[in-house]
Amino acid sequence: MTQNDETLEVDEGEGSPSVYPNAKVKISRDQFTLFQLKRKADDPIRRDIILDPEFQREFVWPLKQQCELIESILMGIPLPPFYFFEQNDGKQQVVDGRQRLTSVFRFMNNEFALKDLKILSSENGKKFSDLSPILQGKIEDYQTYVYMIQPPTLEKIKFDIFDRVNRSGTVLNHQEMRNALHQGKSTLLLKELAESTEFQTATGGSIKQKRMKDRYIILRSLSFYMYFHKWAGFEDYEYRSDIDDFLAKSMDVINELDDGTVQKLKEIFCCSMKNCYMTLGADAFRFSKGTDEKRLPINMALFEVLMYFFAKDSEAIEQKKEEISKRLNEQKDVFLNSDFSKQVDSSTKVKSRFEQIIDLQKALNI
Repeated sequence: MTQNDETLEVDEGEGSPSVYPNAKVKISRDQFTLFQLKRKADDPIRRDIILDPEFQREFVWPLKQQCELIESILMGIPLPPFYFFEQNDGKQQVVDGRQRLTSVFRFMNNEFALKDLKILSSENGKKFSDLSPILQGKIEDYQTYVYMIQPPTLEKIKFDIFDRVNRSGTVLNHQEMRNALHQGKSTLLLKELAESTEFQTATGGSIKQKRMKDRYIILRSLSFYMYFHKWAGFEDYEYRSDIDDFLAKSMDVINELDDGTVQKLKEIFCCSMKNCYMTLGADAFRFSKGTDEKRLPINMALFEVLMYFFAKDSEAIEQKKEEISKRLNEQKDVFLNSDFSKQVDSSTKVKSRFEQIIDLQKALNI
């Protein structure tokens, strides 16, 4: 394995606008055989390379494409480099090349036989174990280049790199990128909550799973809940209008929670959804209908504050259900006639709307 490290410092000078002032980007170029990469991915304890179905998109390559890749490797045709992100714990997440790596690993595990090869037609019908030792060695010893993006590369720069290397296909949105970069308890929790009966009922199933819109709104609400309650990991953190940094921080915090605390967070969210639907009904997260009487979409900022408000004991909510409903509907009118839904990510606006909802909680004594 060879390695070449470069640390890039971006500083465009005084008076020059820079998105990333003084940002450090640490990238190494490593060389591995396919056998080495497979061993790193297969190790049951270390699992240095992460290739989970939750990572990026599901494996989608058809058999024809997988077979053509294996044929290219056997012919010695160079493959494009792979891009990995190295986490703080040393584990490596595949940014670009998951479909290729999964295809190779599947073949080396004898999960499919070669089919419809045009050039090496004599190998059609063979699995990896059926190949001659020479051809098996060609696959195992095939050299690949891996560009490793390492800490302390900033979250925003990671997103930019992710975007650039994935630009040939469907560009991932930021939640899809987060789901790739912060694998662990957080991604499993978001998936579970998005599929929960409580969330689906409270939202009427109107927040689509496509492009992880459902997980995005859930993550935002959980993040602000933990932030304003000063959960461990947020004690000294100050939200500064950078929503991407904030949500990345939140996923890292959840990943470090013990199983019991993750379960508690799940119960808090589901309880809030249940209380909200019980009190405000199917349009809880929507403002009043417009002049054309069309049903307005779910408002993200409203969802966040109501998730916070209703994360209380259900019995206490039910006892004051009518009063709560009346006051919240009045508050909705206040929100609607302000710039509540504008500049959603501004730290000033976030603080303002949560202060209003917290004051209402205190006024209602819940």
